[in-house]
Amino acid sequence: MMMLKPGDFDLPLEKELRLRVIKKEIEECSSVDALRENLISCAESLMKYQHVCAKLAEENLKGFMNGFMETLGIDITEEA
Repeated sequence: MMMLKPGDFDLPLEKELRLRVIKKEIEECSSVDALRENLISCAESLMKYQHVCAKLAEENLKGFMNGFMETLGIDITEEA
C-alpha cells in the first residue's frame, strides 16, 4: 500500500519559484476583473484535480480489494 510521506507535501524548488512569481503577480494586480477570472479558473482546476484524485483512489482501492478477494479465493465478476 502506498502512503504519502511528510516530504511529499513539500513543493520542489522549481514549483516554489513559480508560486512566488504567481503570488507577486497577484499582489501587484489591480484589476478586480482579472483577479475574479483567475480565481474562477483556479477553483475549477482545483475541483477537477480533486475529482481525478478521488477517481484514482477509488480505482486503486478497487484493484486492492479485487486482489484481496482473489487471495481469499473468492470469485468476483463485475457487472456492467
